Amino acid sequence: MSERVRSFDWSGTPVGAMETWSPSLRLAVDMMLATNFPMALRWGPELCLIYNDAYAPALHELHPSALGMLFTEHSQEFQASLRAMHSDILAGTSGGYALEKMPLSLKRAGDSGARIGHFTISYSPVPDTAFPTGVGGVLITAVELTEAVETERTLRDIERRYRLAIEAAGDIGAWDWDIQADKVYADAGYAALHSLSPDYVEAGLPVKSFTAAVHPEDRERIRQISLAAMEKGGDFADEYRLVQSDGSIRWVYTRGSCYLDDGGRPARNTGVVLDITERKAVEAALHAAQADLDLAVDAARMGRWDHNPDAGVRFWDSRARAIFGIADEVENTHEAFERQVHPDDLTGMRAAVAAALDPSGEGRINHEYRIRRADDGAQRWIETFGRAYYEGGRCTRFVGVISDVTERKETEAHLLLQEETLRLAVDAADLGIWELDVGSGQLTWSDRCYAMFGVPPGETVTLEAFYERLHADDLRPTRAAIAHALDPRVRAEFAIEFRAIGRDDGLERWIAAKGQAFFSPDGKATRLLGATVNITDRKRAETHLRLLVNELNHRVKNSLATIQALAAQSFNGKHSLPEAQEAFSNRIVALAEAHDLLTRENWEGAELHDIASRLAKLHGGPARFELVGPSIRLSPRTALSLSMALHELATNAVKYGALSAPGGRILISWDLAPGSGAERLDLIWSEGGGPPVKPPTQRGFGSRLIERGLAAELSGEASIRFEPDGVVCHIRALLDA
Repeated sequence: MSERVRSFDWSGTPVGAMETWSPSLRLAVDMMLATNFPMALRWGPELCLIYNDAYAPALHELHPSALGMLFTEHSQEFQASLRAMHSDILAGTSGGYALEKMPLSLKRAGDSGARIGHFTISYSPVPDTAFPTGVGGVLITAVELTEAVETERTLRDIERRYRLAIEAAGDIGAWDWDIQADKVYADAGYAALHSLSPDYVEAGLPVKSFTAAVHPEDRERIRQISLAAMEKGGDFADEYRLVQSDGSIRWVYTRGSCYLDDGGRPARNTGVVLDITERKAVEAALHAAQADLDLAVDAARMGRWDHNPDAGVRFWDSRARAIFGIADEVENTHEAFERQVHPDDLTGMRAAVAAALDPSGEGRINHEYRIRRADDGAQRWIETFGRAYYEGGRCTRFVGVISDVTERKETEAHLLLQEETLRLAVDAADLGIWELDVGSGQLTWSDRCYAMFGVPPGETVTLEAFYERLHADDLRPTRAAIAHALDPRVRAEFAIEFRAIGRDDGLERWIAAKGQAFFSPDGKATRLLGATVNITDRKRAETHLRLLVNELNHRVKNSLATIQALAAQSFNGKHSLPEAQEAFSNRIVALAEAHDLLTRENWEGAELHDIASRLAKLHGGPARFELVGPSIRLSPRTALSLSMALHELATNAVKYGALSAPGGRILISWDLAPGSGAERLDLIWSEGGGPPVKPPTQRGFGSRLIERGLAAELSGEASIRFEPDGVVCHIRALLDA
């Protein structure tokens, strides 16, 4: 860049030829070209660009043509971002600006593409008395902080994953001992192992509060380990026992580090403790079993083999032969052995043997493989341990033992299946993990959280952006819940259900969120961690249930009123008690049939064809009924009323009309009534083939139910004509009454 600047034709720019440059401009350019730090200079009112080699990567494809470029030649976005800042500096109203941790896209030599770097960029005035404001240009310097920013981000990620791992593990506790203040701060797991209240432990307790739980036989040893770590600093680890409040003993494994201050004095002691009681129980059982194992090996309970590859001699004891299903009298050649090894495991087995027989290796084998037993063909898992011995670079002996580990492998396979099932269950729960940085208002979401809020994964999300996605009715309670969780005087558990409107998909989702805030030693909230789960389906189910209950209440009241009316009309004294009982029973059955049909449809309505078909089936089926009409959906109210009307018509037809004669038939036809406005049903009941019909001297309950009740109930009209060939009923009613 020094050569380019010196050879550039500046006379064609507002800066002018180099020999006309002012001392201030020459000094600024010389200083900039002499340094390895990224620097650039924009000179004069036109802000003409001059820069050094270290600044070039930030210009990408504009380099080197950007030399001498005027500010107005840059993109509109670039000008809009920095115009006011440069104008203030040139006008002498500002002493400069500094932008910290600013991300910039860089492309250095050797890079396959652009990458993001972080810089602290300063804009400073360059004095020059030749200009009216006393400022000739703007000096731009950049200090790269990429490594520091990436390290800080990595540390945050590690800390978050560590905390989540601690919480997920359940049997792990963590502590941090401020030695000089004698305050131990620990989580709930550590507190539980020491039979202490989590609230007090979180606030910090003296170390004596914890040492009281250490088993008396382990207490002095642990004290010495702690003192040694405090003397020199560094890591430590040990296992010891803790006496619980109920007198039981828990074994724990602890691992931590002691940190010294600048004066060499112990400052902090921090680490984790793991409950290993179950492991200790297993170890005790293993130690007890070791003696039995030794006896078993001595007594040939495990299969023993002894090979001399150099001489081609092979020996298997009876137990080894029994494991492989080989009779004692059968010669066990190497070829016969390989034929029993599962084809998928043969290559691995050969490689393990070759590695063990390699003089440059460790000379050991520990391998698992499958076989097919020679006698019964059963598949078994075999584990072999062995060691090779060499003389003169040749293997003279290769000895070891084998055991049948089929049950263990089956157990491992079962555990793997359980783990996969658990993972699928977590995925199916639609669970998302999130973290709020209280200071910056920055939210960190898992992919499932992004999906719940309809935002593409990876986008930067702030707390305010989260609030913008909430349903208006849920915004205030959600803000209040977060405020209570972050209030050091309250420290409430964050647990709330709210609706979120997807930013990109516009979908409304019900979300249940639960979390906990973490506070600094001075009581300020620093983080809020938690999880969310999509409960939209549950909320919809609850809403649907409420609607069903309300509808049921309404239907029960209507049904009771209907039954009351049926009873009043059936037992009005005009008919004998047996006749009235039969009529009432038949009407109740018809009402029940209609209710049954609606129940199967969740009381959302019914098809007219289904209603007519059920009636026809009760009174002779297709031989007596002809049903003609399109598919029409009826509301629950219309379906009930029409069912009762058709029942009355059918009852009358059985007693006096077409259904009372062997050859009688009934035609039920329907269609949508012509005309505008709300849709209406047009239905005609026509009887034929029955006895001659005469108009009745007075109308019965059935006729009144149809002509008056049905018309009023369905906001329509109904008429019954007693034609000589048979009864004709014409019904017109609203579909959605």
